[in-house]
Amino acid sequence: MLRNPLTRGLPVLATALFLAAAARPAAAAERGIEIVDYGIYDHTVTAVVPEPKDVAGERTTVANVRLREKTQVIDAQRGRMFGFQFRVTDPALYGKRLVTRKLVPRLTNPKTGRSATSVEGEVVAGPGTVFLNAYGFDYDWERAEGEWTFQVLHEGRVLAEKKFKVILPMN
Repeated sequence: MLRNPLTRGLPVLATALFLAAAARPAAAAERGIEIVDYGIYDHTVTAVVPEPKDVAGERTTVANVRLREKTQVIDAQRGRMFGFQFRVTDPALYGKRLVTRKLVPRLTNPKTGRSATSVEGEVVAGPGTVFLNAYGFDYDWERAEGEWTFQVLHEGRVLAEKKFKVILPMN
C-alpha cells in the first residue's frame, strides 16, 4: 500500500514535538530554579536606598508583591513594576549567591549621564523562599522600548530566563 510521504511523517513529527515539550520542564528542574509567576506586579515601596552600581544610583525595596497580570508584553507606565518571581529547587544551591540580571535597552540617567544595558542584584538562595527579579519604572528615562531579558545566574551560568517586550503607551 502506498502512503503519502507527508502523512507518513506526521506520527514521527508529533512524537518529536511531544518529546521536546516534555523535556523542557525536566531541563528547567535540572537548573534548580522554578519560575513561580511573571508579568506586572502591584507592590508597596518600603524604601529607596543608595546603590552606586545602579544606573539610577539607587535601589527600591518593595513589599506586598502581588501579580496583577501574567504577560510578557509590558506597557511602560511610570510606577509599573514587572519581572518574575522564582524559587530555588536545588538544595545544592542553598546558601549560594545568585545574581539577578536584567538585560535592557540602553538606559541613560540624565542627571549623571551614566548609561547601562544591564542591571544586577544578588540574593542568597534558601529553601522555600520566593525571590523577585523585577524592574520598576521610577523615572521617565527608564521607560525604554524593546526586549528586556530577566535572568537568574549562578557562577556565570544562566539558571532561569524570561524575556519581555516593553512598549511605550500611546497618549
